[in-house]
Amino acid sequence: MATSFKRRWSRWAVFWLLLCQIQALSVIDRTFYGVWLGKPGDAFTQFVNISQIGISIILFVTGSRHWYSVRRGAVISLSLAAFLLFSAVWSVDGGATVRTGVSYFFFILSLIGATENLNGDDFMLLLARVCFASAIASIALLVISPSSADGGTGDFIGVFGYKGLLGQAMAVGVLACLHGLRAKTQGRLLAILMIVVFTSLAAKSRSTTSVSVILVFYLTGAVSQLIKKGGAARIVGAALSIVLLLAALVVFTSPDALLEFLGKDPTLTGRTDIWDNVMPYIYQRPWLGWGYAAFWSTLNPAAWDIANALHWFSPEAHNGLLELLLSGGLLGAAWFLYLWVRAIRMSLQCMHYDSAMAITCLSCCAGVLATGVSEQVLLYVTGLNGVFFAAGFFCEQAISRGRLRHSVAARNLAFAPHAVRLPAAAKF
Repeated sequence: MATSFKRRWSRWAVFWLLLCQIQALSVIDRTFYGVWLGKPGDAFTQFVNISQIGISIILFVTGSRHWYSVRRGAVISLSLAAFLLFSAVWSVDGGATVRTGVSYFFFILSLIGATENLNGDDFMLLLARVCFASAIASIALLVISPSSADGGTGDFIGVFGYKGLLGQAMAVGVLACLHGLRAKTQGRLLAILMIVVFTSLAAKSRSTTSVSVILVFYLTGAVSQLIKKGGAARIVGAALSIVLLLAALVVFTSPDALLEFLGKDPTLTGRTDIWDNVMPYIYQRPWLGWGYAAFWSTLNPAAWDIANALHWFSPEAHNGLLELLLSGGLLGAAWFLYLWVRAIRMSLQCMHYDSAMAITCLSCCAGVLATGVSEQVLLYVTGLNGVFFAAGFFCEQAISRGRLRHSVAARNLAFAPHAVRLPAAAKF
């Protein structure tokens, strides 16, 4: 009975954490407190943050007996979070760095706790349900109050703070449903229905990045499945992966032709102008950056210099690598890059133990790369970032437990021939 209660509590706790991490509660904050540039925390955001900290600690402590299975990845991730928090020492806005750094540290801790208390399939099923609940709530808000659903910006944002958050939550929902189909933990018809809803809302939000990431999830999953099957399917999968890598190389080196073909602005809606203005400031503080989450603070004169040059205040660099360099410098960026490469390595090793989670982790790494072209990624509390860390932890856990089972089986086999057998008459 106690075990059943603990399991139910863990699931509800992780459900709440995921709901907060995809930022589906933003509608409450903007409806009752409003939104403006440089807005500080209010009573609701303080409640959300405190609840996440408390639940993170409880989940981590109650599942600590499973710490050994994620120890290495957890230590590396928590050390990175500690480094970001410590950057308050040289930050241009120490207050913002401390607030955001504490949130990020407990964000990582919560994902470790979730990994210790749930298996990977349960986690991804919960994630799919959280994203679907936020999608239904966004549709209901659009019907009941269209002006609230666009946040006064003209873009469909649903219950989220802006269209990018909605699009990313829908993309993460697609990834979770694809995992459920691979692991056979979710009904096929329901999963397909949810995928259709997620993809439709991402398209309605007009978030090109999110739609592209969903496409990356489809392609990465399909190629991985083909390679996993072996035989002729593996050859087809390998050939398709080469074609996709070459296409990605062309897009990254010369995106203008593709953008013009799609009818998009070659400057990525002004993003390249931001990049040009950001580069000189990266060179000013190349090693440690300007402090975590501090460069775009309204207290930083450099951010206002860029705003004056652009004639609008940008809240981010709209590029994953540039944002990492601004917040953590070369040291922080290298740390994140190591974690990304490590996650890919873990996903490949995990294919022998949990292929569904391995493909999900690999797809998430590809999604991170696609997102980083035009948006910040991995640096803050978001749905995609949460899946990136959680999938890496689950892969490491599957590898650790698989190797432990293998070593125990090998040891038992080694001692079996020398086992002393009693005669039948001597048995009690």
